Amino acid sequence: MKQFEHPQNQSFHLNGVKHVQPSEVYDALIKGEAVLIDVREQDEVASEFVPMDRVLNHPMSVILERLQYIPKNQQLVLACPGGVRSVKVANLLQLQGYPQVANLDGGLLYWKMSGFPYEISQKNAGCGCGC
Repeated sequence: MKQFEHPQNQSFHLNGVKHVQPSEVYDALIKGEAVLIDVREQDEVASEFVPMDRVLNHPMSVILERLQYIPKNQQLVLACPGGVRSVKVANLLQLQGYPQVANLDGGLLYWKMSGFPYEISQKNAGCGCGC
């Protein structure tokens, strides 16, 4: 996957965190060359999600408790709605010794805008307040 030092589709950035375009991530997921880690909270994922194999949900709020479930030997791409939380978690994983970590540039918003698979659950669709 082609990675960039600075994001092209979002403003938030931390030095040392690489960014990957949605098209690169999609191709890598299809080929089994990457794992997408959605760092949104479970209620967020229950209402909207990426319906693909090799997508895991490890919320930012419990990421340190879940390190044992995150593979160190694979390319990881972190995702959240706009790229802020995922950049922070990518930085954290790098500090924890994960060698192949990148951020989904522009987040899931840019993923959706680019036309890649994304589903909204009719069961949980609502105003976004959790009702």
